Amino acid sequence: MNLAPLPPQDHPQFDAMVEGLADAHQRPLKDAEACLGPLLENAPYLLSLAERHAEWFAETLQGDADKALQQALETVSAAGKSAESDQELSPILRTAKGRVALLAAVAETGGIWTTRRATQVLSDLADACLTAALDLLMRLAHQQGKLVLEQDEADAAHSGLVIFALGKHGGRELNYSSDIDVVAFYDPDLPVLAEPDEATKFYSRLVQKLVGLMDDRRDGGYVFRTDLRLRPDPSSTPVAISVDAALTYYESRGQNWERAAWIKARPCAGDMRVGEDFLKQLAPYVWRKHLDFATIADIQAMKRQINVSKKVGDIRVEGHNVKLGRGGIREIEFFAQTQQLIAGGRDPDLRVRPTTEALAALAEADWIAKDTASDLTETYWYLRAVENRLQMRRDEQTHTMPDNAEEVAVIARMMGDEGRDAFEAKYRDALERVARYYAELFTEGESLGGVEGNLVFTGSDDDPETLDTLSSLGFADPAAASAAVRKWHYGSYAATRSSAARGHLTELTPALLETIGKAGNADEALARFDNFLSRLPSGVQLFALLRNHAQLRTLLVAFMSSAPRMAEAVIHRAHVMDGLIDPAFADDITRREVLVEKIDTFLGEGRSYEETIDRARIIGQEQRFMIAAGLLSGTIDAKIAAEQYTTLAETLVHWLFSAVRREFETRYGTIAGSKVGLLAFGKMASREMTITSDLDFILLYDAPLDAESDGEKALSTGQYFTRLTQRLVAALNAPTAEGVLYEVDMRLRPSGNSGPLATSLSGFKAYHRENAWTWEHLALSRARVIQADADFGQVMDEAINSVLSEPRDHAKAIDDVISMRERLAKERPPKHGFDLKLLDGGLIDIEFIAQSAQLVAGKIIDRPQAPVPEVLRRLEETELLEEGGRLAQIHALYSNILQVMSAALTDPRADASWGRAFKDLLAQLTNHPSFERLEAELNDAQREVSDIAHRWYAKARDI
Repeated sequence: MNLAPLPPQDHPQFDAMVEGLADAHQRPLKDAEACLGPLLENAPYLLSLAERHAEWFAETLQGDADKALQQALETVSAAGKSAESDQELSPILRTAKGRVALLAAVAETGGIWTTRRATQVLSDLADACLTAALDLLMRLAHQQGKLVLEQDEADAAHSGLVIFALGKHGGRELNYSSDIDVVAFYDPDLPVLAEPDEATKFYSRLVQKLVGLMDDRRDGGYVFRTDLRLRPDPSSTPVAISVDAALTYYESRGQNWERAAWIKARPCAGDMRVGEDFLKQLAPYVWRKHLDFATIADIQAMKRQINVSKKVGDIRVEGHNVKLGRGGIREIEFFAQTQQLIAGGRDPDLRVRPTTEALAALAEADWIAKDTASDLTETYWYLRAVENRLQMRRDEQTHTMPDNAEEVAVIARMMGDEGRDAFEAKYRDALERVARYYAELFTEGESLGGVEGNLVFTGSDDDPETLDTLSSLGFADPAAASAAVRKWHYGSYAATRSSAARGHLTELTPALLETIGKAGNADEALARFDNFLSRLPSGVQLFALLRNHAQLRTLLVAFMSSAPRMAEAVIHRAHVMDGLIDPAFADDITRREVLVEKIDTFLGEGRSYEETIDRARIIGQEQRFMIAAGLLSGTIDAKIAAEQYTTLAETLVHWLFSAVRREFETRYGTIAGSKVGLLAFGKMASREMTITSDLDFILLYDAPLDAESDGEKALSTGQYFTRLTQRLVAALNAPTAEGVLYEVDMRLRPSGNSGPLATSLSGFKAYHRENAWTWEHLALSRARVIQADADFGQVMDEAINSVLSEPRDHAKAIDDVISMRERLAKERPPKHGFDLKLLDGGLIDIEFIAQSAQLVAGKIIDRPQAPVPEVLRRLEETELLEEGGRLAQIHALYSNILQVMSAALTDPRADASWGRAFKDLLAQLTNHPSFERLEAELNDAQREVSDIAHRWYAKARDI
């Protein structure tokens, strides 16, 4: 190797070391003395390595650096495949580490390799050592009978376990004395283990042994310090978890700093197929579709926290932290990673791991100027070279420059600078260049100058210019507005008590006041926000969110004036707003399969029955809020909202019923040959649920009546299914720390509240043939099976069809329907002009027409258990009722109004809830030019429905 010389200096320690070597080994070192003398004199660690590996080092100096590296990597790989114990493999790995560390330092300092190449070499060595160790451990596991793999497949590549390199290791940019940050995930579905149920235990022990081989200090030192703390929730998870658990964590709980960490993540050892598949599945979490400005705020906060914790100050040389200090390496990494996260979802070309490749990609895509990329790339590798020299002196993981001039001069010479002054000038220039670019990218959020005019809320007196600004924003009483805002900043409310909350609120205030000023009546809107704030338990999360998202500010202010139910939801759980900035928001609330997948993913992470119950409440509340927000913002219409509310309920019932049965069966066992199903009624059955709907269903079973369960505690058939039903109801409506999920109504079971909670299929059929009231058959006409064992759902449907197709006295059935409607009008009169369900000519009248038609003309309609609109259209198609299509239109209007009322108002029957803002919103969402026009149309529709009902009942008697 032809090494470039370093500035000359005396090197007595180097000379003494060389003199102590065999004659054959001295010559190559003396030939390279101009470089090695100053380098090894100033780096005791390298000096010790040169002495320990003298023969190899002398030969390497006479040869090619790349060939020497290749030989070292091949030696490691071969040892991993042939070693019979960790005692045999350990010294081979440690020897390789020492030799490659010495080679990298000499080749970089002597100009044979660039700093970039040196970091790649160290990363490749880490990969090779991890793979070799894993090869050995898998082979030993096979010998112990723990694997089902063939002997020639008992290696890292077929292990089912993947080791991901994160951070600089992932980007193949390891610094000289770096830890390696790794995480370990396994695929539980691969046929690897003899005892698959013990996968977590097996792989965790494997990873622990792997870390020991790498990290333990033995003869020859350590290989690489290995850190597993970047795995999901490290304080409560084992060191190896399944890929499914990892995905669930990142998709449901992952934070922006973890997204940034996974930009560089790379499968570096183990089963690469598992690794690549995991990265594909994780991509939507890391690479979001739209601009994600919350990421900028998070990374700003991370950088500020680093500055505080590391006492990062002004740009300087002595004592400066080259990694974390101002203008340091981390600022370049943040500069690149932030823009990758923001734009990488739309531009796959930005999804690269190494920092300087990311800068090049950003320049190519015109996110940054090409000069910027060039400047930062050059500066990055300069600072990385300084960092390497700091670390290669004593194999210390330090990033801090020496705190005295003499030691700084040592680093200067190792960098090839003749004097300290020249080095310090270069170093300062580099830091200032980075700091300038970084400052241009990261602004500190919205400032008080964002609104034209002054907004000052300090002191006890009103600032005259602030009052003028408030007036210009639309406040009729600016003094009252100023007093309200001052009260916030004094910490008068729980939400503004912490300094962090007040800090966010200070930055938010100008934009918030501007948004409130545009809300129509600015003073009333501010009063509503003040009331909202007074009841908000904590403000940090919400204020930070509102600072960065103008549309959320507008939406929240709108909620307060037109949708108080939504504002209440934010008070109780501010995090429900998070989903509104999720790029997948519209997709989540419009597509059934996306909603089901989201629920499945979230509940699939539950590790116990109790956690599943709580998780169901969390996602149930969040998704109801999301669907309502979609409806009130016009993203979805009332029909889609109803279908999604129902999908949400059904999916949660499926999950909870399955969880209840598993838990129940652990104690009570099962009843051989039994089958069970859930039959929904009402809005759940017809897929017309609203945000406030309860669940109407009954549990049916088919089992021998004289049987007993086979569990630890045996129960008779009736007891068994009654208790199972009680458990299900409790899982749905019992209050927990996360609240109540749904109220449950089981009054439609045979004999109502006086009947058993669970009904046998034979009892169900007998009751409906012999004892059921007409109103119960009306309800049965749109019942729907929502869950059943095997073919029991078809059996239930056949039973319902059999009941409804029984011959009946049509005149009596219609008289019963009319009598029932009259009794409802007397016992439950409408309490508001928009009580559309109970008003004469309202929703119940339309439903009674459709349901009575199913009883007297079901065979003609030929749509068993169909929703009301479909039955109405069939009435027109079959010429049984020519106004059937018109009734379906009115039904849609009523349903639309009721959906909006339920989503927006906490008490729709209270006149005080019907403010102008809500009325305008209701008119807008029902496509009417004004609320008054909507009222007029509803009055006409009610008269129309009432007339059609009278004509229908007269005709239906004789069908």
